[in-house]
Amino acid sequence: MFDWLRKKDGDCLAVLENVNNALREIKNLLSFSITMEKNVMSKLTDWAAEEQADLTAISNTLDQVVTGIAALDVLITQFQNSPGTLAPGDQAALDGIQAASKALVTKSAAISVTPPVPPAV
Repeated sequence: MFDWLRKKDGDCLAVLENVNNALREIKNLLSFSITMEKNVMSKLTDWAAEEQADLTAISNTLDQVVTGIAALDVLITQFQNSPGTLAPGDQAALDGIQAASKALVTKSAAISVTPPVPPAV
């Protein structure tokens, strides 16, 4: 008379065991996903720190270029405001200024503006 109930209990236990196994698998997958997220975020944080260092270096270089150009402008203005023709020493100084200006232009053109490749995930 109670055989059908015993059979139902066995079926319920089997279903509960299947659900329990599925929940364990979900737990394992979530744990794996969390670990992967932490690894990715760590790589992203490391990359961002390196990128910030690069940006700081580029900014410092650009500041030096601006300072150098301003210094050259002062010297060029002094030469332009001097009366008469240039003496050989003045001409040599002007040639030096022009060479320094070209060097700054070359250095500034060498600054890489290509963004770095993000790390592989």
